[in-house]
Amino acid sequence: MSFVTEFLSKEPIVTAEKLLRYKRANGHCSAFNAPKVILICYQQSTLKYFLNKYPQLTENENCSDLFLTNDGQVGILGGWGVGAPALSIKLEQLAALGSTRFIAVGTAGTLLDSHKIGDMVICSSAIAEDGVAHLYLGKEDSFARVSPSLAEEWASFANEKLPSFQKACSWSFSAIFKETPYDVARVYQKGCRVVEMEAATLYAIATEKKLEALTLFVISDCLTLEEWIPHIRETIVRENLHKLADTALAFCYNLATVSLD
Repeated sequence: MSFVTEFLSKEPIVTAEKLLRYKRANGHCSAFNAPKVILICYQQSTLKYFLNKYPQLTENENCSDLFLTNDGQVGILGGWGVGAPALSIKLEQLAALGSTRFIAVGTAGTLLDSHKIGDMVICSSAIAEDGVAHLYLGKEDSFARVSPSLAEEWASFANEKLPSFQKACSWSFSAIFKETPYDVARVYQKGCRVVEMEAATLYAIATEKKLEALTLFVISDCLTLEEWIPHIRETIVRENLHKLADTALAFCYNLATVSLD
């Protein structure tokens, strides 16, 4: 079978909106508008922390791995898997359900000792090497970027609540067992100072769909040109991640309240 490909559409065949309509037509999704503001927890431990602290959180029957507060103003997304492909599906579905602002909290590794263990970092941009983000960015750009207005709101909100944040460009890379000294040096020369798996996709999808997104990290390990130095279980990492998560949740509530006003 041959095709004249230049006449074929380049728009996606399957969309989150089509999937949502199919689910509703078959009784698998009731009428539900997702919260405008979503807090994304990359670490399972962060989700467990919230569920223990706020037992009133309930998982939404229309969107798995989405937990709602009593008033439904804020959603917490966690336990959905690892990496950009899994995140992209959740983001597309939540955007189709009405969510417009996404704040992500997680850990990241520092490249060549650029940061101290336990430091809090705002991801200002991320190089798209996670296997997904480049599909949303297009060929002309290999970097995805934070929503400037959301970053400014966060800086103002968190100024008196947390230690000073450092801005960093991230290397979003999904194959953690393929991080070579060559690649570390390569992305470092491009300006990357931390490494993680999802920030580029979060920012790229937000940009394409005219949403807002912000990613916040606690430094939990280090990649040098010779070795990986983990500190994931250290007290300062756990405590700072909980502090960051608590402040991010309060920030989400503030955004939701302002939106309602």
